[in-house]
Formats: sequence, C-alpha cells, structure tokens
Amino acid sequence: MILLALALAAQGQWTGPRTVEYRGPGNFCGGGYRVSLGKGERALVLPQDTGGQGVRLVLSRGEVNIHSGIRPEPGRVVMHYRGGTAVTQQGGGGGVSYVVADQTSFALGVTSDAFKGFKTDGWFFTKANFAEDSDREANCLSAYSY
Repeated sequence: MILLALALAAQGQWTGPRTVEYRGPGNFCGGGYRVSLGKGERALVLPQDTGGQGVRLVLSRGEVNIHSGIRPEPGRVVMHYRGGTAVTQQGGGGGVSYVVADQTSFALGVTSDAFKGFKTDGWFFTKANFAEDSDREANCLSAYSY
C-alpha cells in the first residue's frame, strides 16, 4: 500500500519532457552547429514530441525554428561551409526556408516568418555557424531547465 502511494505521488510530480533554455549573450551549441545569441536573445530546445522541431531561437530580428530529421532537397545553394555542408534556399508554401545538409541523408530545416530571401536573411547566417564541428572550440552557454 505504501509503495502504491509513493508511485502515485511520483507520477503526480512528473510533468513530462521539459523545454531547456539558453540565454544570451553567448554561444548556443546545438550538436554540431552554433548560434551566437545577443543580450536578451534565447534558444529554446523543445521536447522531442514537437513534430521534428528541435530548437526555437528567439532573436531580436525574429523567431527562427530549426527542425531536425529533414531530408535534403534540391534548391538554390546560397552558402557553403567547410566540410561539405551547404545551405539551400527553398521557396513555396507561402515563405522562404533553408535546408542545411552535408553528404548524408540527414539535414536541418531552418524556418522563420522573418525570412524573405537570402539577401535579406544574411543577418541570421552571420549569427549561425553550421560548419561541421563549429561548436567544438566554442565557449558554449549553460542551460536553464523548466
């Protein structure tokens, strides 16, 4: 009976996956890439049940969403990083998005309502570095969990 009461109490305390937050200024390191966050900017690592969206960046110029598990798609290559990583601009569906991929079948999708085309979206790519292992030598921020 006591074990049953403890199990029910423990179940009541568990609230499921939690969002993890990184607050700027500093570098958010996202497992192979990094984004420079300014004062007041945040990176939110979302629970895994959000339909593929892994990170929401709340930046001064707009919110940017990074989706993992995207398949590389053909498109106009707008930027190259060392190690064979390329950024491809995607259009259609009412907006502009980007796919960051190397020679593997795994890619990152980068979306934002603020994106209008690479010429005006360069502000984001000056903050983000998707080069292979760009977070290896970086001084990365610590997380807040809630």
